[in-house]
Amino acid sequence: MKDTARTESFINELRHSNNLLDLFQKKGFSLEKFSRQLTGSTDDVGILLVGSVAEGYATTSSDIDLLVLSYISRDEVDLNNSIRIESGKSLETLVYLDGVEINVEVVLREDYDDIAKSLDKIAADAALGRGMTKMPMIDNYSLRFLHRLRTGIVVEGEAVIDEFRNDFRVQSLPLYLAIKRIILARESLEDAKSSDPAVFGLVEFICRDIVEHACLALAAARGFTSQSRRFVLNWIDQLSGEEQQLALFHGLRRQLIESRALEPTAKPELVRRTEGLYVEVLRVLQEDYTMRRILDQIFANISYAE
Repeated sequence: MKDTARTESFINELRHSNNLLDLFQKKGFSLEKFSRQLTGSTDDVGILLVGSVAEGYATTSSDIDLLVLSYISRDEVDLNNSIRIESGKSLETLVYLDGVEINVEVVLREDYDDIAKSLDKIAADAALGRGMTKMPMIDNYSLRFLHRLRTGIVVEGEAVIDEFRNDFRVQSLPLYLAIKRIILARESLEDAKSSDPAVFGLVEFICRDIVEHACLALAAARGFTSQSRRFVLNWIDQLSGEEQQLALFHGLRRQLIESRALEPTAKPELVRRTEGLYVEVLRVLQEDYTMRRILDQIFANISYAE
């Protein structure tokens, strides 16, 4: 059973530890032994501390999230003695350590080969200035993995982690997310303009969707790649006055959390206001030459997403 006091204590220790591997060992959870049981070897495994603890947003109800990376095949993974959860293409298992819940996500390189190829092509096209008319729509589970791979704190197996980060071109993730989210915002804006204002809550729901896409696009352009609404709102709260787009971020945040049902006559104004935020975010994104070139190429084609 989860113990919030022990969880809070462990999170504080993790935040201040200079040797995470040793800290887990002292708590009675040998990551090396766990990895060996999981894969048969510790040589081909990388381990990252990820999630709310790694990103600084943990609460007493948080889990401890670990990401285990390996190049072994799925047939070689042994989770028979653990609680097993299928999460997208990943495998997850729960470990309870003296009242602390540890969630371990296992990612095998072979399961994400298509994602690696897509990101490799995007990075190459962007670097070489090649034409780009379509964007792969990577699912949210895979985006969570990529964000965690990019930002996680190394616990063990730095060489494997570096290889994974290179395979998946994590340096291009902010570019991909900014473009993907602004494309989705544009799609939703067309839906909002054509929706019947008499349908209760429909226009409001779509406008909130637009604002969330635009907010995540702008955050990605600033290097923040989590797709969690809670995390991005926390991140905006922590922005300093030096952020050039601080007012725009706050405007997006305000509309995102203040959405409410409106009378049909008030909905056209909501759409106009939402479109104004979308246009402002798009303008900021287009200040980057590479992003402007890619967006111009994509928006010039009718079939701009797949």
